[in-house]
Amino acid sequence: MAGTRLVPRDTVSFEDFSRFADARGWTTDRRSVRAARRDESPEFLWHGGSQGTVRLVHSSTLGRCYLVLTGDEPDTLAALVRDEFPTFTEADIIARLSAARTDDDRIAAFRLVAAAGIPTYDPTIYETVRAGLQDADPLVLLAAMAAAFHLRWRQFEPLVEGVRRSPTAGENIRVVAGDLLGLTLWDRG
Repeated sequence: MAGTRLVPRDTVSFEDFSRFADARGWTTDRRSVRAARRDESPEFLWHGGSQGTVRLVHSSTLGRCYLVLTGDEPDTLAALVRDEFPTFTEADIIARLSAARTDDDRIAAFRLVAAAGIPTYDPTIYETVRAGLQDADPLVLLAAMAAAFHLRWRQFEPLVEGVRRSPTAGENIRVVAGDLLGLTLWDRG
C-alpha cells in the first residue's frame, strides 16, 4: 500500500475520523464503508479533494490502526491529520524498539514498526527486526515477519528466506515466511 503512513497514538474510530473529514468537506467513499462491514481488518477511505485521500486501516493482525495518505500534497494532509490525531514519529518508534525488553514489548514494537511502514532504511530498526527474525519464540518471530512485510526492505528478503528454510522453525512459521516471500515486493531499504 503506497503512500505516507501515520500511526495514531490512540485508536481512531471511523466516527471520529468521519467528523474530522466532514468538517473539512471531504467525502467518504461509501464502497469502502460497505466493504468494511465484512472485513476483519476494515479500511475506510476519504477523498480530500486536491489534497489527496486518506485511508484508515484497523488492522486486526497488528492490533492497531494506521492512516495511509496519498495525493499531491501528502505533507499538507499529514499536518492536518497530526493536528487532530497525535501520531508516533519515527524517533518515537525507534525509541520503543530500543526500549523493548520483554517478548510482549518486542511484539508490540514490531507491530508499531509494521503499522508505520517506514520506507527508508534505518540501521536500528533493521538490527532489531533482524534479531526478531532469528528469535526462537514463534510470536516474536511472526511479529518480526509482519514488520519485514510492511517495511519491504530488500535486506529482509534473505532473512525471511532463512526462516522459510529453518529446520527449527515450526511448519506454520515456515509457511507464513514462504507466503511473505511470494507476496512481498522487496523494493525498499
